[in-house]
Amino acid sequence: MLKKILLIYLVLFISNIQSQLRIEIKGGAEDPISIAIVPLEWNLDSPQDEYLHQIIKSDLESFGEFKVLPPENMLSFPSSKEEVFFKDWRMLGVDYLVIGRINVSDFSEEIITKYTIFDVAREKSIHRGSVIGPVKTLRKIGHKVSDKIYSRIQGIPGIFSTKIAYIDKPSTDDPNFNLRISDIDGYDSLSIFSSPQPLMSPSWSPDRQNIAYVSFEEGTSRIFLQKLNSAERKGVKLEEGINSSPNWSPNGDKISAVLSKSGNPDIFIYDLSKDTWKQITKHFGIDTEPDWSPNSKKILFTSNRSGSPQIYEVNVRSNRVKRLTFEGTYNARGRYLPDGKGIVFVHRKNGVFHIATQNLRTGKIRILTDTFLDESPTVSPNGNVVIYATKDGDRDTLAGITLDGKTKFVMSSIKGEAREPAWSPLID
Repeated sequence: MLKKILLIYLVLFISNIQSQLRIEIKGGAEDPISIAIVPLEWNLDSPQDEYLHQIIKSDLESFGEFKVLPPENMLSFPSSKEEVFFKDWRMLGVDYLVIGRINVSDFSEEIITKYTIFDVAREKSIHRGSVIGPVKTLRKIGHKVSDKIYSRIQGIPGIFSTKIAYIDKPSTDDPNFNLRISDIDGYDSLSIFSSPQPLMSPSWSPDRQNIAYVSFEEGTSRIFLQKLNSAERKGVKLEEGINSSPNWSPNGDKISAVLSKSGNPDIFIYDLSKDTWKQITKHFGIDTEPDWSPNSKKILFTSNRSGSPQIYEVNVRSNRVKRLTFEGTYNARGRYLPDGKGIVFVHRKNGVFHIATQNLRTGKIRILTDTFLDESPTVSPNGNVVIYATKDGDRDTLAGITLDGKTKFVMSSIKGEAREPAWSPLID
């Protein structure tokens, strides 16, 4: 009883802590899933700097699909199945319940987080899991638990353990361009490369161990590959003229990019093992912004070969080109959805740049955003969310929207001026 009373006081105390706002929700689902994350029993002598249930709450509410019951509204704080009274949770309108414990592992510097997810209506557990890691990685542990909760309830992978790479523009505090990576909630931002010369176009390798990007540090554009675990950098074979817009192939053995060595900017493929370039498009227009299809058989790109920027698709084997967009006089920066059935891109309508999607079978376009100058969309690896660069007054920032258009958010924790976001792949 004493333990329960102390836990209640703890919950009431931490509910009043003003945590730093990371994602500012602009709208959400009309009928979000109701879930209760009971504060996990903390069986350690050391105090908590962060609370796991708060991390999970922030994750699940990020995209407006879940509504998390506040601990102060809970009738009890169970940590085992025997302590769960489903009638109480149904009375509170809860659809799902998560309980658990955090214990010291056999290794003194690590903790074991054990948790159970319950379907309240069916009165049964739908998943039991555990995550092991150092106490200092509690946020990472929380993201992994959130991923599992999301996947078990929604039926698609969670994305809370993924990362965002982006370019941070020079400011009065830092005169350099910075290539940064962060959690998708904006936490743990880290500059992996800094330069007084422009940096552009980050792209993740499929194993999430490397990033390709463009740097002007040599006085011209050059593509670099950088290992994240060692910061080792390597310049890709430099060709005369433009070397830009790298994009890693899904199987990780090639990179598509834009070179102008043949006279005009065209799409090329760089073979990492052979250190050779192969030309894929050849046209007097400007071809740029390549993106690989999920099956590696095609490449999406932007071209003005028809007189205005439009999105095309080229077959990697035959080099056959097909135009995909016809509506409007400006469509650019196309990115495939993970299932390969649609694309997301920048679409101009009435002089304003929006983020839009297009069904590749029907050709139907749907405008997602309503802000003024939206660009550089990147799609979550589960195909559910788009993050893009936009304007907040005169400031460059990152914002996002779910593909169903129901939830909009601003990554308000991003400091400085951020451009060109790139979403990392999923990693087990």
